[in-house]
Amino acid sequence: MTTLKGSDDAIDNSRTGSPSPPTSDVERAPAAAGRVASVDALRGLTIFLMVFVNDLGQAAPKWLHHIQPPDADGMTLADVVFPMFLFIVGVSIPLAFDRARAERRSPFARLFHIITRTLGLLLMGVISNDGAADRRLGAPLWELLAYIAIILAWCVVPKEHGFKRKCFLFLKAIGAAGLIALLAIFKSDPRPTDVFLYGRIDDWTRLQTSWWGILGLIGWAYLTVSILTLILGRRRERLVGAMWLLMIIHIALHQGGLLRKVEDKPWLAAAAPLLHAAERTSGAVGKYVSFADATGSLAAIAMAGCVLGSILVKGSDVSSHKDRIAWCLTFTIALFVAGCLTDSFEGINKIAATPAWCFFSASASALIFLFLYFLMDVARLRGWAFVIRPAGANPLVAYFLHPILIWSVPLAGFGDRVFAYKHAIDPRLVVGGSLATAMFTCLAAGALGLLGLRTKL
Repeated sequence: MTTLKGSDDAIDNSRTGSPSPPTSDVERAPAAAGRVASVDALRGLTIFLMVFVNDLGQAAPKWLHHIQPPDADGMTLADVVFPMFLFIVGVSIPLAFDRARAERRSPFARLFHIITRTLGLLLMGVISNDGAADRRLGAPLWELLAYIAIILAWCVVPKEHGFKRKCFLFLKAIGAAGLIALLAIFKSDPRPTDVFLYGRIDDWTRLQTSWWGILGLIGWAYLTVSILTLILGRRRERLVGAMWLLMIIHIALHQGGLLRKVEDKPWLAAAAPLLHAAERTSGAVGKYVSFADATGSLAAIAMAGCVLGSILVKGSDVSSHKDRIAWCLTFTIALFVAGCLTDSFEGINKIAATPAWCFFSASASALIFLFLYFLMDVARLRGWAFVIRPAGANPLVAYFLHPILIWSVPLAGFGDRVFAYKHAIDPRLVVGGSLATAMFTCLAAGALGLLGLRTKL
């Protein structure tokens, strides 16, 4: 309790220093007036790119697909999309904490929200990753129904009493009941798996967590960074230190283990039994979550976003547009240099979540944010973003809407005509078709948002 309270006090005390000199309208940061437009734009651009690269056919240029072979040393555009998700999740954490603090939510209330949100992401990740294995309804019908149920189960219910609220309460109940029913009937081919708190089962036929899927990995990174931020506050030097600690944990675990040298340290002899017990416990839990990747290097990307997000909150000492641009540029360069320095450990590879890939991806994300910030919040050129901003404001609907479209259109009998571009041999047709699909998905998510269908964890 003392640590949590101290973090809040440190934040509040940062606002009591000498007043800043008055700034002009051009210099004044948007956080003082409301939402930072570039944050939604970066989130929307991430969704747009995700749909685009996932939709591409084989004839698209190789630099748009994930790097091949998967263990190659290098990265492509597709390999940057997932870390952009992690980065924008991190950017959003200080902003969400700032709103929670303004609403006077206790640290325990915030912790409860963090845990429930993580559980929701883990469930969605497992469903996304394992849904195709269902043998009762068969793929893709089970997944299609599950994604629709997820959108409805987590839809936002209007606060105003009336007919619209009743409709959304009904849809939410239908979604929750449907998701429970789908989870109950799910059955895959028998396969061995380790069940948490139970052990190994050789003929497991339910959903399993051998891999958490994209949303699940985002959930673990979100949990790690949110709890660290809750403890450390928004002091940037603490957050930068936590980012490096997470990356060092990844490196240590890939170099033989965290406690490999304990026996060589006489001054640790008394604590050795306790340290080895902790290592055994972490090894048992490590069957279900990777401390090296999910809560290590991947969480470091989210922490990098959290560091950047700390300059966007109200009361930040980096408050003018000029200071924010200079800070972001410096941070971008620092992340790029960190990528160069860590390249010798494991090279650049998304599958292995190597430090160099993480730092280079975080640097690219920070650079894209800097460009969007200058364009949308400084120059206020926002009209061009009509495609991506709706998806940024309604990301979960946009995330699940693409597979819903991909599977429902063929089930309706129009797949060969609508998605003919996927099988084209002309790269321009493939890329153009996928761009159109990404644009339609983002605009459809925005349209559903205008109709009131939004999801929130």
